[in-house]
Amino acid sequence: MATKLTQATVNRAAEEHPPGTQLYDAEVSGLRVVVGKRGCSYKFVGRINDGTDRYVSVVLGRTGDVALRTARERSTELRLALRRGEDPRTPKASVPTVAEALDRYLEGRTDLSPRTQQWYRQKIEGPLRSLAKLPADRVDRETVRALHEKITRKAGPYGANGAMRVLKLVLNDVARTHDLPPNPVSRAVRMNKETPRDWAIPPAEMPEMWRRLDAMEDRVRRACWLTMLLTGLRSNDARSMRWEHLDADGVLTVPSPKGGEAKAFKLPLPRMLVQELAAVRDLTAPLESPFVFASPTSKSGHVEHFARTKNWPYAPHGLRHTWRTMALEAGVDLQMAMVLLNHRPAGVTWNYVTRANLLGPMREASERVAGLIAGYRGRTGP
Repeated sequence: MATKLTQATVNRAAEEHPPGTQLYDAEVSGLRVVVGKRGCSYKFVGRINDGTDRYVSVVLGRTGDVALRTARERSTELRLALRRGEDPRTPKASVPTVAEALDRYLEGRTDLSPRTQQWYRQKIEGPLRSLAKLPADRVDRETVRALHEKITRKAGPYGANGAMRVLKLVLNDVARTHDLPPNPVSRAVRMNKETPRDWAIPPAEMPEMWRRLDAMEDRVRRACWLTMLLTGLRSNDARSMRWEHLDADGVLTVPSPKGGEAKAFKLPLPRMLVQELAAVRDLTAPLESPFVFASPTSKSGHVEHFARTKNWPYAPHGLRHTWRTMALEAGVDLQMAMVLLNHRPAGVTWNYVTRANLLGPMREASERVAGLIAGYRGRTGP
C-alpha cells in the first residue's frame, strides 16, 4: 500500500520500521523508501517501454543525503525516460564536438588522400572554427545559416559552400551513432549558386602560353607545367611523380590521386612528354632523387608552390580545364576523356569496365590531344 510520504516520515523510517520494509510513495509511482540495517535509501522501480516488458530498478541515494523532493523530481525524470524506451542504467554516450567528430570521421576514411584530409581540417580550423568545440547535437539551424552568410562575405560563395559541405558530412557521420536532430545544413542553408569556372586557355592565347612556357629558365618546373598541360593531371599528382611509377612504355601509375589509393589509375603519357621527361632525368641525375621533378630545397623532395605569377598567369587547375577543352576539340569522346582525367562516369555500367584493357585507346586519345595542344607552339595567332 502506498504511503503519503513526507520528509519527516522519511527521516523516522529507520526508527519505526524493521529492515527490509519498503514504503511506497503515494505521490510518485515507482518511488519507494527501502529500510536497511544501517539506514534508508530511495529506490525507483519502473517498467521500460522497449518491448521487453522488463522492470528497471535505480537507487537514488541515501535518505540522509537526498531530500524527498529531489528524489521525486529524479523519479519523474526516470519515468519519462522509461516511457521513451531508454534504460537509465546505461550511461549515455557523450556526443562528440564538431572537431572530435571530424577526427573520428577521418580515422574511418583511411582511403582519403592526405591532401583531402588536410582540406577537411582546414575548413574546421578555419571558417568553421566557431563551431569546432561545440557538441554536434548543439549545432542549430540559425547559427549555421548565419555562419554560411558570414563565410560567403569573407571567403566568397565557393569557400562558404565548401565549408558547409564539410560540416554536413561530419554531422551525418555523428548521426550514425547518436540521436541528432535533422542536419541543420540541409534544413537551414541555401547554397550559393556556383557556375563552372571558365579556366581553359582560349585558342588566341595558346601561342603566347607556349612562348611563356619555353621561356622558363627552371627546366624542371617547366617540365612539370608541361606535364599538366599535356595530360590534364592535377598539380599534386604531377609534382609528386616518381620514376618507379613510370614504366618503359611511358605508362604512368598515379598511386594516390584525389579520392585516395582506391582511385589509383594508369595513364599513358604522350611521346612528346616522355621525351621531355628523359631530358629531365639526365638533368636531375646528380640529385639521385626518386621524384621526377626533384627539388633539393623543398621538404617534400619535389617541386612545390605552383601558382600564377606575373610571367606565368595560368593556374595549375586551369591547365586541366584546358586539356579537357582541347580533348573535346580533338574529337575525344566524353567517356574516354573522363577515363584519362580519372573521373568516374555515372551509372553502374562503369563497374563492368576493366581499365587495363583500355591502355591502347587511352594512348591514342592522349596523343591526339597532345598533338592539338603542341600545334599552337610557334604560331603567331590562334
